[in-house]
Amino acid sequence: MGPTALTFYRAAKRLKTLGVPLLPEVVAAMGKRMHQCHVDLEARLHASVELGYGGMGVVVAPGVEIGEGSFLSQNVSVEPKLGVPGAPRLGRNVFVGVGAHILGPVTVGDGAVIGANAVVTSDVAPRAVVAGIPGRELKRKAL
Repeated sequence: MGPTALTFYRAAKRLKTLGVPLLPEVVAAMGKRMHQCHVDLEARLHASVELGYGGMGVVVAPGVEIGEGSFLSQNVSVEPKLGVPGAPRLGRNVFVGVGAHILGPVTVGDGAVIGANAVVTSDVAPRAVVAGIPGRELKRKAL
């Protein structure tokens, strides 16, 4: 399949950590152009995070935290709300469906499922299944 958006993000992040000037931004821009996405270098993604279809259309803003084993489908947006301080934090093993938006200083609990095209603007409990606009809890998965 070739390099994904995460390949470029991780390479750029590593170069930035090593203190290489200018090159991290160039590598990040290449990933942005190839996959029509933006994974900001100030976001914190666990090494096991995956993006659907190589990250096509995904937006992950600065300050966002995504825990291990989480999966973002294509065209997902995880970013702060305009004028509201704080960025979203996704726990471990969170699944986010196609086209969903997670906005503002919300916390998505471990093992939660966010449905396709949902708009989440408030906290999501661990193992909750959320869908709709605005996102509402439909059920909780058993342990």
